[in-house]
Amino acid sequence: MAGVLVTSGDDGMRSLFKNMLLLTTATLAIGAGPVAALADNPVVKVLTIGYPDQDSADPTTGAPIPGINQLKDAFAKANPSITLDITNIPWGEGATGYAPKTEAMIKANQACLYEMPAAAGYGRRGSLVDLHTLIAADKDFKNVWGRQLETSQTWGPNDPKSLFYIPNNTGERVVNWDAKIFKDYGVEPLSKNPTLEEIAAKAPKLTGKDPVTGEQTYGYWYQGKYAVWQFLAIAHSMGAAWGGVDDKGALTVNWDTPEYVKALHWFVDMAKYAPKGALGSDGMPQGFLTDDNTVAIIPEGEGGYFVQQMAADPTLNDRFRVSFNLRGADGLGGVNTVSPLAMAASCDNKQAAWTVLKWLAGSPESQAYYFNASGRLPVTENSAAAVPKIGKLPDGDIILASPLTAEAPYPWAAEQPRWSLQSALEAALAGTATPEDALKQAQKETADWLAQQKPGK
Repeated sequence: MAGVLVTSGDDGMRSLFKNMLLLTTATLAIGAGPVAALADNPVVKVLTIGYPDQDSADPTTGAPIPGINQLKDAFAKANPSITLDITNIPWGEGATGYAPKTEAMIKANQACLYEMPAAAGYGRRGSLVDLHTLIAADKDFKNVWGRQLETSQTWGPNDPKSLFYIPNNTGERVVNWDAKIFKDYGVEPLSKNPTLEEIAAKAPKLTGKDPVTGEQTYGYWYQGKYAVWQFLAIAHSMGAAWGGVDDKGALTVNWDTPEYVKALHWFVDMAKYAPKGALGSDGMPQGFLTDDNTVAIIPEGEGGYFVQQMAADPTLNDRFRVSFNLRGADGLGGVNTVSPLAMAASCDNKQAAWTVLKWLAGSPESQAYYFNASGRLPVTENSAAAVPKIGKLPDGDIILASPLTAEAPYPWAAEQPRWSLQSALEAALAGTATPEDALKQAQKETADWLAQQKPGK
């Protein structure tokens, strides 16, 4: 019997990425052997976030953008005895975002597998399966994710090094910069590993009337609605540390520290060299990747805004260059943007769900789909083979290596500490609060939230 994929979800998702031509992939199941014999045609419900509901085409290049049904076809071919029931939702924002929807579905036991940015938090609560138990029982298991299975371990109620998810794809954060604007002003190109000092020295020189075009240009950019990630990269490069989780699972988060105050003063100062619309932005500056671009340096640039486009048109990389993200003394920097794929503890068919999880997270077909549909990069050891056009770009080595230099996942990434810090940053960047007052407020809100958490919850 052929596998079936049932899909649902909104069309108005936050589109992070564009598209390139579909890659040809082999139908190879990763660790296809189930832990035990499966029931006849079991149904596995999965929540995914942010993929196209329908096939479409890139409005600029005309390249096809595969809808979720493309994943259906690949899965059905590799796993004809399992039925997938997928709910595909947009990222959204606030009360209508993915986080409330995920919480509601977990409480109602509405799915077995979840793409879950807050997997660490749900794992602490005991809501997820420790995948170590399934790996240990699976004689056919093959680790195609390498060390990521180690770095993905987080505290759990039964093991301080639990594995609550396996990454199924990843984004990346880099520093994008416009080589033409640098050349027009006669400013030395940005280095491969830029520092805060280098950016602070060059951004003012790149702000003003372009001496060649006469157009107004800006030396700096930030996504105001997601300022938290750029700020954390800045602060980490200054030596700031947000806190940690102890052996009992207690979470500590510290925003009101001298290092974070210093970092926020730097951020506020650099924001003077950005267009006025940056504070309200949730994406790249207008004109990015076109002749109309007017921003020279874009720290914390998201791979989804340029990787597929450069793969489709490599000449874009001649002007729009890529450098590594800001990094700390540990060589790491920037938010870890893997997409965690987790299994609910309430799942009533864990054996079939495990087979599905391994395929969605590790098969060549799924890795190609994520890239073609939304620009997400592969997480498996053969990732370069899945996106050969990227490796041939002038900055291809940086693009492919950048995900490996991200910080360890933040366990509060979809929890109150993030939202409190984001609100504080917006206030400081808008000038309605000083950096000191903004971070004190973020610390108070975070402390109040932490006080309500039980250790390990």
